[in-house]
Amino acid sequence: MPHRSVPQAVPAHSGVGRAVAATPVSTRRASRRTLHFHCLNCIAAELDRIEAAHAAGTLTTTGNWTPGENIDHCTKLVEFALDGFPSGAPWFVRAIARIVLRKRATSGRTAPAGFRLPKDAAYMLPTPGIPFAQSMARMRSCLARIASGERMTRPNPIFGPMTHDEWVRMQCGHCQLHLGFLHYPGAPDA
Repeated sequence: MPHRSVPQAVPAHSGVGRAVAATPVSTRRASRRTLHFHCLNCIAAELDRIEAAHAAGTLTTTGNWTPGENIDHCTKLVEFALDGFPSGAPWFVRAIARIVLRKRATSGRTAPAGFRLPKDAAYMLPTPGIPFAQSMARMRSCLARIASGERMTRPNPIFGPMTHDEWVRMQCGHCQLHLGFLHYPGAPDA
């Protein structure tokens, strides 16, 4: 796969089409904002800014997914944490990951860029070409469910049982990565 050292931002359009670079970019090298979310309200506030930039036509992306696809991917993790995952990882992956990766994954630190999901986790990939408004509405619905008292307590397919607070920290780190690929004038970088 060809790599570009620092891809230029590409207009995000309406979120219906694929307004991303024609050649896949290395997300490890793609320009992205450094975000720090401490809670789900921080994510919601960033979604407000992203939605305003989208409405103004100033939202751009530097990754391989459209803004709608980035939000859809983040939404899927929240939905599965609330409603359950369709499948789990093989036992040997779970055993190693629980020892080696769980602490980092639930720390709230930004998830590493460039990670490729295994084929059996394809259900986590975004719906190709999902409209921006549709993915935003689903994410807002999930956040409203949590604000009304629901808790993310379903077992993680890799790490097993997790508390709501562990899920919140994981969601923060995951959204820090993916929403960081979305750019707009005056966007916070910290």
